[in-house]
Amino acid sequence: MTISKKTLFISLLISPLLHANGQNLNTKICNFNPHHDTQPVLNLFEKNWDRLTEDTDKTLPAFMLKHRTHDTNPKNFGTLHIKVLHENNHLAGFVAYYIEKPQKGQILLLAVGENFRGKGYGKKLMQCAMKKLLSMKANHITLWTDTDNIHAQRVYEGLGFQGKFNPNNGHMQFTYWPKKE
Repeated sequence: MTISKKTLFISLLISPLLHANGQNLNTKICNFNPHHDTQPVLNLFEKNWDRLTEDTDKTLPAFMLKHRTHDTNPKNFGTLHIKVLHENNHLAGFVAYYIEKPQKGQILLLAVGENFRGKGYGKKLMQCAMKKLLSMKANHITLWTDTDNIHAQRVYEGLGFQGKFNPNNGHMQFTYWPKKE
């Protein structure tokens, strides 16, 4: 057997193992591209509506993507940062975040498609957003999630977030304080 045939044979053996362990070699996190990513993000948003928002305005996600904003205030247009994760050129998930106050980072949205869950993509997207927010001079990062979203809460806690129940809105607020060096 020639070296190239051995290499092909070994890669065919290893490839399913890499996919099974969530280590797909064809994944990448990149900036949101409005021409390529808008519709897939909107589709993912629609499928996960109840987890992502309590708002009933179905036009809000498209507005947020178009104006890169976390609300309808024009002064916040362009402040929402969105990263997308692609697996084999298919949108697997996205994270949206912004600086709320001079030193407070806010992760607004995190979603991973149903077919892509269990591969660590939510954690990878969170780590990317956290790194970017800290580089934007955030001294802490917050996010909100449903009380019954236990899987997400475990991911956040594993990344160093501390959660507490907020009786005012019935959700869990998680805060990350980076360790001082």
